[in-house]
Amino acid sequence: MGQKASRREKLAAIRERACEIIAMPETHSLMSRERALDSLGYLWEVEKDRVGSLLAC
Repeated sequence: MGQKASRREKLAAIRERACEIIAMPETHSLMSRERALDSLGYLWEVEKDRVGSLLAC
C-alpha cells in the first residue's frame, strides 16, 4: 500500500470516528466531543478540496 492510500485510510478513520461521536453526543464525554470537533477542523484544513466528503457526517 502506498503512502497516499495509507494517509487516506487514516483520514477516513478519523472522519468516521469523529462523525460517530458527534452523531451520539449523549454517550460521549465533553472531552471526546471537543476532540471530535478538533479532528473535523483538522480534516477541514487538510482536505479543503474534498469538502463534500466531510459533509457526509
